[in-house]
Amino acid sequence: MSDSSPTGKLNPQPLWPMLRRLWSVAGRHRRGFVMSMAAIPIVVMMGVLRPLLIKEAIDVQIVASDYRGLRVYAILFLAAVVFETVAMAFQVYWLQVAGHKTIFDLRTIIFRHVIRLPATFFDKQPIGNLLSRSTSDVEALGETLSFGVFTIITDLMRIAGFLVAMFALDWRLTIYSLSIAPLLIVLVRLFSRVLRNLQLEIRRAQGVQTGYLAEQLNGLTAVQLHGREHASLASYVGFGHRYLRATKMANIFDALLFSVMEAIAALCVALLLYVATPRVLMNEPGLTVGLISAFVLYLQRIFIPVREFSGKLATLNRAAASLERMYRLLDLDQEPQVSSENDPLTRWSGGMRVRDLSFRYRDDGVDVINKINFDVRPGEVVAIVGRTGSGKTSLGRILTRTYEGYRGSVTMLCEEGPTREVELRDISPGTLRDHVLMVQQDVFLFDDTTSYNVSLGQADLVENDARIRDALATVQALESIDQRGGLNFEVGERGRNLSVGEAQMLAFARVAARRPQMLILDEATASVDSATEIRVQAAIEKLLKGRTVLVIAHRLSTVRHADKILVMSDGQIAEQGNHSTLMAAGGLYAELYNGRLSSDVS
Repeated sequence: MSDSSPTGKLNPQPLWPMLRRLWSVAGRHRRGFVMSMAAIPIVVMMGVLRPLLIKEAIDVQIVASDYRGLRVYAILFLAAVVFETVAMAFQVYWLQVAGHKTIFDLRTIIFRHVIRLPATFFDKQPIGNLLSRSTSDVEALGETLSFGVFTIITDLMRIAGFLVAMFALDWRLTIYSLSIAPLLIVLVRLFSRVLRNLQLEIRRAQGVQTGYLAEQLNGLTAVQLHGREHASLASYVGFGHRYLRATKMANIFDALLFSVMEAIAALCVALLLYVATPRVLMNEPGLTVGLISAFVLYLQRIFIPVREFSGKLATLNRAAASLERMYRLLDLDQEPQVSSENDPLTRWSGGMRVRDLSFRYRDDGVDVINKINFDVRPGEVVAIVGRTGSGKTSLGRILTRTYEGYRGSVTMLCEEGPTREVELRDISPGTLRDHVLMVQQDVFLFDDTTSYNVSLGQADLVENDARIRDALATVQALESIDQRGGLNFEVGERGRNLSVGEAQMLAFARVAARRPQMLILDEATASVDSATEIRVQAAIEKLLKGRTVLVIAHRLSTVRHADKILVMSDGQIAEQGNHSTLMAAGGLYAELYNGRLSSDVS
């Protein structure tokens, strides 16, 4: 189970550049943030006004025993509290509105990006890690937008307002009372670095545990059949302990930072009283009980946002860790999208020429396909056979651009039009898959209706029941589907309400509904029994008529009628020809055919 990012080890990156990048999304909802910012002056002014009202009430109204004036100041103080409370509620509301809209956009952006990533990424990356990025990581960003960055701005303006008021009242007392406050800067920088690393570890641990959970749930049947429940639980608990250890350390440092800030705030008040009280008792001009009271209130209020800053710092660190993981994912290259105003395969009828085709999964790996050459004529059925690991499936995925980075040439031959030859890499994957479709052995069905599993939400199919029914009829699946409930029948998660043969029929119906020029069958009948295979083969004969077909076959008895058979071995084409020619040659194909056929019969 990998706990790394898609690009390797996570190294902390500067927070503010990532927040600026986040603003490219959040800025679309700037109205909410602007409305929230508009409340800040009211919050700051009311916060600054309240200690001044206390000072005047003590130094003027109480000293003069003016009870009526004292009541007026009490009403003013209450009004300041109400205005500040309402302004803060207004601010939080608009922050929440803008934050939730931003979260919606981020989730959409991540999903849009992920579904366009190449298949090689999903071969290496646990699905659970992707779930973590689109759920918990994005939620952490929502917390930051609602209670992080913008509330820190409010706190900084509050602190600035309190400092201005304190310096205006008595600059010397201000300097005395805040003389040890710079120590906070050192502490915050130190604790911030430690908390940031701990939050990165928390996110990694959470992603690993989520990925393990998704994997175990997907393979729960295997876990139960082999009696691995206790081992599975033990591993899950182990991943949970890793998360708890990181969380515990983060909580310890967060609590230490809060406690140290609380102590420094108390020391500043004590220092103020130590310096100012004797001078008040000596009746020094300008120093009054009301002034000292105001300073105490300012010090208490100035350290409230400073104390809360530790919590907001933890929020920012969670956001930083989440942003790193999210942007590492979003910075991965998607499948290439070649821009073209016109579909270059509009007049393509299925002809293809392959020359010196080579492919390897990693730059430092060995070639799994090594300089192969073959031609495919329009409407021809070409079978690709060979032992496991010979490169058959890799070839099929290259021809659908599921795998990128091939060397050599794959040329699509058009019979008409200004462009007679089009290189495969010059066609966008989306355009290519309008013309070339693959049916795999492992059919994935969604927990939805039959109609959706055939249309897959494609706009021109969703509202066209007749076309879907025609596709089902083409592969001889309409009668069985109607018996089960028709197009609205719920097939269940991964098609659990269907037999293997019926699920395979739906996979062929998807193809029939889209009518591609070329169809690639990647051992599409290998998972069904022989009796079902006969029915499936009969059902798809109509589907194959008039189309170019590449059959990647496991059961060689199914390819004897192919126009051409390519026999692959160690990434190369060892033999090619039709069934009769290859059997007469007595080479690798004859060996495979006789061995596989006897295996099928047995």
